[in-house]
Amino acid sequence: MRTALLARPLILHAHAEPPRDRTSLAARAVAKCQDEYHHAFALAKEKGLAQPKALRMASVAYKLAMPRMESLNAIRAAIACIAQGIALEVFDGRDGSQLLYAAQVAMSTLKAKGARKK
Repeated sequence: MRTALLARPLILHAHAEPPRDRTSLAARAVAKCQDEYHHAFALAKEKGLAQPKALRMASVAYKLAMPRMESLNAIRAAIACIAQGIALEVFDGRDGSQLLYAAQVAMSTLKAKGARKK
């Protein structure tokens, strides 16, 4: 009897919802940026480009994959991408600092808009 119960196939009903993705926007954004970076690097190496050019292509792909700073969550995701990009040396110190400052300005602008609406 027990064996028969264990051997029964798992039946999912059509109305069952798939599990909700609880990954944060920041984590998804960083993963996307890193995926684009690695994909561009691999593609450049596959085309026979030298290491410096391949790294440049990968850096550009990383930057293009970054989220726009349109909402508070998107700004937080951009900050996470910038921090990871600094660690990966996609951004040098100056570029990273400027982007973090841009995120700070964008965040203060959003907060100011919210204060005016109240």
